Order: sequence, then structure tokens, then C-alpha cells
Amino acid sequence: MNKSLKIIDKILQIITLIVAVTMAVIAVINVYVVKSTANAVKDYEDFNGHYDYIIVLGCGIVDNSIPTDLMVDRLDMAIRLYEDGAAPRILLSGDHRVDDYNEVAVMKNYMLDRGIPEDVIECDDLGLSTSETMERASRLFDVESAVIVTQEYHLSRAVYLARNYGIDCEGVIATGHTFVAQPYYSAREYLARVKDFILCLVF
Repeated sequence: MNKSLKIIDKILQIITLIVAVTMAVIAVINVYVVKSTANAVKDYEDFNGHYDYIIVLGCGIVDNSIPTDLMVDRLDMAIRLYEDGAAPRILLSGDHRVDDYNEVAVMKNYMLDRGIPEDVIECDDLGLSTSETMERASRLFDVESAVIVTQEYHLSRAVYLARNYGIDCEGVIATGHTFVAQPYYSAREYLARVKDFILCLVF
């Protein structure tokens, strides 16, 4: 093997090692986030807690008026929890950066249409990410304890972030629809856990 081939071989070995270590670190972080929150991730039937707030995370609307199926499942579960007495107040968090896209208004209208009293609903229209939602819930809305409602793939990270910002919490899995894009959601979440784990270390 000539010198050039030896150099190339060495570079490839180094790249392979870096990739392997990176993948291992990503896997370990994911396991840690999921395992460290496992006791706080509940099915509806197993939940019997009482908190100050129910936090519902936004996840898309259609034509600025219709909640996506993901959001419908979250809102329906939040309504069930409120009616069960899980919390006296509901915090809706979503994106309203532009006039023709208002997640929280759609979420609020959905709840009002189903009999939830307007005076128990609070809205954060700059909850642009899971991390921002939890940080703002703690800092701006003085949320000290909450039950968080989102899909199972997302719930571990949501609980992990809420705890990082000092919120005593559990999460309840929103169920209902089956999603064709679930593999994509899960893959994106796999990387998002790493991002937010690092964020928690820094902040």
C-alpha cells in the first residue's frame, strides 16, 4: 500500500470512529432522557395526580381554523383531564408569529366549543418549541406544577424540559389517531432529545 492509500485508510478509520462515537452518544442521551422520565409518563387510565395547570403543546393547524389530528388528540385528552379535576387551569401554547397563523386561537376555540370555561384558559402565543413553552410557562405564567399533554413519542422530552425549568410535572399520553408519518416524528424526536439535553446542560 503506497503512502497516499495509507493516509486515506487512516482518515476513513478516524471518520468511522467519530461516527460510531457520535451515534453511541446520541443513543445514550436518548435512553437517559426516556428512562429518567419514565415514572412520570402515564397512560390516562394510570394517572391520578392533581396539578396547578394542564399544559397543551401546539402542533399545527390547517387554514388557520382547523386543528391537526395530532392537536385534536392533545386537546381531547386535556379536556378529559380538566373534567376529571386534574387541574383547575389550562395553558395552551403554540405559534402565533404571523396574523394568518394562530395555533392558540384555534386551540382555544376548540375547547370553548366543547364547554371548557373561557376563564380557566390561558394562552401563550409564542410557545414556538417545547423548550420555549416550558421556559415561558415557568417564567411568565408562574407555573409550578403541571400535567403535560402530548403524544407518547414526545412526552419524555416535554417532561424532561419542564423539570429543567423547575416545574413539578407528570405527562399523560394523548391517544386517538394513528399517524402514517409516525416514523418521521420518532426520528425527528430522536435528534430533538439530544438538542434539548444539551440545552438543559447549558441553561
